[in-house]
Amino acid sequence: MRRYILATTFAVVAAVALFAGTAAAQPDDDPVSGDDRATAHAGNVVEKDCAKLFKGSSAIGAGDLTSSVDGTNTYLDITAVADGVEVVAVIVKGGPAYNVYEAADLGDLAWLDLHSPLVSSDKPAQISHWFACGVKKTTTTTTTTTTGTETTTSTTDTSTSSSSSTTSDTSSSSSASTTTTTTTTSADVAPAADEEDLASTGFNGGWLIALAALLLLAGGGLLLFLRLRTSRR
Repeated sequence: MRRYILATTFAVVAAVALFAGTAAAQPDDDPVSGDDRATAHAGNVVEKDCAKLFKGSSAIGAGDLTSSVDGTNTYLDITAVADGVEVVAVIVKGGPAYNVYEAADLGDLAWLDLHSPLVSSDKPAQISHWFACGVKKTTTTTTTTTTGTETTTSTTDTSTSSSSSTTSDTSSSSSASTTTTTTTTSADVAPAADEEDLASTGFNGGWLIALAALLLLAGGGLLLFLRLRTSRR
């Protein structure tokens, strides 16, 4: 019977320890950005989330940005943006959270030393991935062409002392003008979504572990009951 009691106790302790370890591994509910220019959010985020983070925006291609990451894969620099591209924010993911850098808070280029939120060492986590959200401006050109008219004039002179003669003068004029109008438009981009609307793909399986612990405890109790019942016979 002592053997069953020890087995049951061990199962419960192991389940509790596993649950505690899983809870400790969950993302911090209040990550620290470590940069006054950024706002930190827990969880994961990918390029397709641009439309959720900033309505009307989409991911900007790497070819439209001039960027570099330092040798430690921790700090990102963006030094140029292609003509016709408007960046609204840069997202830097690392560890269990990500930083959102809005262009309005970054100011004029170059944007230097962008990084992910801080980890337990009070230093930025290494960058797992980053991307920029924004819009590409569209240009519409309208051409208007005007064609002139042609005019013909005839004049006839008659004299009594000589045979009639007719002189015909023909004149023509033509003019053409071209007017080109160029209109530049860009998509409206809404402000950043509230934190509760932001994407978060972290998985919380703590309740499954708690359920497993309860099942193990119930199983141990059943074995103990059966053992006691058998010994009484």
